[in-house]
Amino acid sequence: MPEVTSSVDPAADLSWPLRDQDLAAGFCFTLVQGLTPNQVLEQLGGTELERVAWQQLVGPGNGEVDASRRFFVGLARLGDWTVIVEDNGGLGVTRDIVRPLSAGRSVLAYRSDDTRRGRLLVLRDEQVLLDFDSRNPERWGGDRPGEFVPAMRDAGLIGGTDVTEPTGPALAFLADRTGIQLTRQVLVERTYLLVTVPKQ
Repeated sequence: MPEVTSSVDPAADLSWPLRDQDLAAGFCFTLVQGLTPNQVLEQLGGTELERVAWQQLVGPGNGEVDASRRFFVGLARLGDWTVIVEDNGGLGVTRDIVRPLSAGRSVLAYRSDDTRRGRLLVLRDEQVLLDFDSRNPERWGGDRPGEFVPAMRDAGLIGGTDVTEPTGPALAFLADRTGIQLTRQVLVERTYLLVTVPKQ
């Protein structure tokens, strides 16, 4: 398996999804601490389909059927974290699904839609600590949102910066909190467990 660098490189390109045609309709990246992909699959109550490469996961013609009732996601290991990759999905920002997944650990998710609006969630021990929507950058929810203000400001999500394209700042925020930089190279090099998860 390719190595994952846990030290944050300030020069890393974290805005790459904005230029990736396969992610133009939107995407969601979720990081789950301390669980393997198989453990995440079990906790989500999902069904394993196959192992796929990046292009099979996000490219056109993936054969999704009944998407109104199921999420289609890819799971891969990144250091001490499992990344959940969704091509225009929203499992990672569905509170009822990810809240139980955060029991005893941290879960962080970022979703971008086709308008480039972003939503950022941070959960720990089944609490939603931060729920940030870039459409309302000065108003956000969660049980302890103030805890994240310095990191959000450092990443460029708040504090007078242009948040109309928050993807780069949001992925920088995730990197700061997890040590995992979701660069294109890191994600493209993985092999993913493709699974379906029922929508609740």
